[in-house]
Amino acid sequence: MTDKEINLRPILPNAVTMTALAFGVSSINMAFWGNWAMAVIFIALSGVFDFLDGKIARMLNVSSKFGAELDSLSDFVSFGVAPAFLMYLWTMDAETRISVLQNQAGRADAIGIYWAVVLFVAMCCAARLARFNTLLNQEQPAYWKHFFMGVPAPAGAYLVILPLIFWLATNGEIDAFRNPVFVSVFLVFSGVMMASKIPTLCLKHIHVPAEYSTALLISMLIVLAGLVASTWMMLSILGICYLISIPVCVYYFFKFKRSETNK
Repeated sequence: MTDKEINLRPILPNAVTMTALAFGVSSINMAFWGNWAMAVIFIALSGVFDFLDGKIARMLNVSSKFGAELDSLSDFVSFGVAPAFLMYLWTMDAETRISVLQNQAGRADAIGIYWAVVLFVAMCCAARLARFNTLLNQEQPAYWKHFFMGVPAPAGAYLVILPLIFWLATNGEIDAFRNPVFVSVFLVFSGVMMASKIPTLCLKHIHVPAEYSTALLISMLIVLAGLVASTWMMLSILGICYLISIPVCVYYFFKFKRSETNK
């Protein structure tokens, strides 16, 4: 390669990261215009490209500190700021969605409280990403092998927007999913889970025995068919399954930890 030739290999993963960031910011734009379904889809696409950038970097052997920092900044916007802002706009419509408060001053105070919840989610996401970066090169005990420390940022964003996904799955007929108190509980829970050290599911090192490969393939095909046939309902089911997996992971984490420490 001559001096005038440009090696595009190191650029490709960063371009994918920038694409993920573009989808995250575009989700905010969709939320501003009230296009809730597209806002969710853009966050999902941001998650897909966030998954791909690291894979491409490792495949091309061009991982870099710059790419890691860029990825964290992209994740903060796409999975911290964008989903929280989306939920705020979706909940605080023209009528403010606060039917229990009749006076203007009360509504103003409540809106301030819900905005504080949005800020809380963004801060928790930032804390989660900062901790993740500091632990990258540190050796973790063997019992952490199958778990993340806290909910990863993309999964945290998924939990943040889950009430909106439930609402879309019911075609907007169950307005309780849009209740500001219900939404705030989800936002606070998601923020706490991102910033916490609670063990959550990590599939990186899970190996499925050969005798279960057919069942796994069938399960994946069912999920894919469900996503095509009824996207929002399948996303709702997957979200509930992920919530159920959290206490299950805590149980198995302490089981593995006791097994390791007793050796």
